[in-house]
Amino acid sequence: MSGQVEDAGRLYARLAARYDAETRFIAGIRRQAVDALALRPGETVLDAGCGTGWCLPLLAKRVGSTGRVIGFEPSEHMLAVAQSRLQQLGLSTTCLINASGESVEIGGVPDAVLFSYTHDLLQSRASLDNIFRQTRPGTRIVATGTQLFPAWFAPGNRYLRYTHRQTITDFRNFDAPWRTLSEYCQTHRVRTTVPGSRYLFEGILG
Repeated sequence: MSGQVEDAGRLYARLAARYDAETRFIAGIRRQAVDALALRPGETVLDAGCGTGWCLPLLAKRVGSTGRVIGFEPSEHMLAVAQSRLQQLGLSTTCLINASGESVEIGGVPDAVLFSYTHDLLQSRASLDNIFRQTRPGTRIVATGTQLFPAWFAPGNRYLRYTHRQTITDFRNFDAPWRTLSEYCQTHRVRTTVPGSRYLFEGILG
């Protein structure tokens, strides 16, 4: 296990119990990200770094009873919350895997992949290589998360770096978190949302 994964594991062990409450303000952009996947009944979707599973019910609703949702998460504490969520909702078509991006074996070929607030994962080329080794060209990719404000707004960026220390261990590419991800896509577009510190990346895997 890499040092970054170990650091993230310790971080999320402390955060898991209160993660949903503390991230409730990003519910809107999460829903936009799920909508952007344009899922259809019967499809398979991967929630990469699914955390506490907030997006899993939305994804399951889109793919229906004939579809499949796969989620992986390296933090066993976060995954325990996700598993509890699934049990409460009776989502039997959803499969959860306790693994890092570098080591996960998906066990299926997804039609779409979601990266929702997974900044550290997006900075790991080894993780992206492993994930996309198990996909196929044409797979729909959507990512969302926090990005820095324009450089001129230094106070805002200092605030973002400070407040995101509880969820991010690797601040590379914080100005454009999708930079490495875009290299895997034949086409992509990025939209910045108000107030300017959130992004929505949509791409087609090459």
